[in-house]
Amino acid sequence: MIYDKIKRNQNNIVDIKNRVLISYVKGPKVEILGSTDATYKVEFIDTKTNIKHFESELKTNHWAKSNLEYFCNWKIVITENGKPFFEEVFNAKDKRVYIALDSKALGDTLAWIPYVEEFGKVHKSKMIISTFHNHMFENQYPNIEFVKPGSEVSNLYAMYSLGLFYNDEGNTNYFKNPIDPKSVTMQKMATDILGLEYKEIKPKLADRKVEKDDKLITLAIHGTAQPKYWNNPTGWQDVVDWLNNKGYTVKLLSKENSNYMGNQHPTGIVKHPEGPLESVMDEMAKSKAFIGIGSGLSWLSWALGTKTVLISGFSYDWAEMQDCVRIGAPQGKCSGCFNRLRLDAGDWNWCPDHKGTERQFECTKSLTSEMVIKELEKFL
Repeated sequence: MIYDKIKRNQNNIVDIKNRVLISYVKGPKVEILGSTDATYKVEFIDTKTNIKHFESELKTNHWAKSNLEYFCNWKIVITENGKPFFEEVFNAKDKRVYIALDSKALGDTLAWIPYVEEFGKVHKSKMIISTFHNHMFENQYPNIEFVKPGSEVSNLYAMYSLGLFYNDEGNTNYFKNPIDPKSVTMQKMATDILGLEYKEIKPKLADRKVEKDDKLITLAIHGTAQPKYWNNPTGWQDVVDWLNNKGYTVKLLSKENSNYMGNQHPTGIVKHPEGPLESVMDEMAKSKAFIGIGSGLSWLSWALGTKTVLISGFSYDWAEMQDCVRIGAPQGKCSGCFNRLRLDAGDWNWCPDHKGTERQFECTKSLTSEMVIKELEKFL
């Protein structure tokens, strides 16, 4: 936003002293332009906490910027020679605000997109968003403008990025994440960055016009790293056998083939043919329940309103969605490395506490089929 500082001389002639330019794109920025040489003090204050996060001395035709990129209730105060010169409080009403989802992962996108709409509701803003899955949401959020990641977006009042950010040393980047994102739920990562009250919200997805099949159970056993898998060697087979004996058809929705990264498919399943994600969504919506691991397909099942059973040991039991049947590592077993340490995406067999020992992946190796079946018996 551009503001002209206007004063009138004794003859009532308008004199534009200097111009103040303010932007909240990836952090608040102040620029003062004009022909009048002056020195200003600029303060960036969070009105919610009354913390002054940054101040700077600024000359005409120079700029100052806070390095905090997450949302704050900013108040910008500019003084000249100790006298008030300019003041603005953040107000995004009817202004364009762009939120970029930094992750390509389906689960992250499903977890975070509801809060773009929430930000718009709270601030009465005109929202713009970029995701790597725009086609899934464009018709469901008609009041949000969707753009491709990396697109140039003009006339912005503010911009924020949603993600799990690290600095060059590999530690949490607290200029982008106000709280360590590993220590909160996937959805709270977004509300922390956007300054919103946290509550679990499901994303809006197109209604799947399919008929429910109470004898269909869907599974997804694959993920993007071995610690996400259920590493009990007989776990999936025992559960599939139990379901088959109960008269259920079990359909595997994972696109990966058997023996992918050494992970065998259980027998007694129907493999869903590889195709568009929409066909996977139809099968999920059709099924009595979905059983999966900490992957995007579990988030998709949850978003569709299908009964979701989530098996995970590498994350703590509060880390994903709360509206699910969550089965985690037995008490006393190592668990939660994802919420304690940075995942090394280049190491498929990442197990930071016990890799190369008998305890590697003990979090899910010790998670038994009996534990899963006990939970299934409650609603099947």
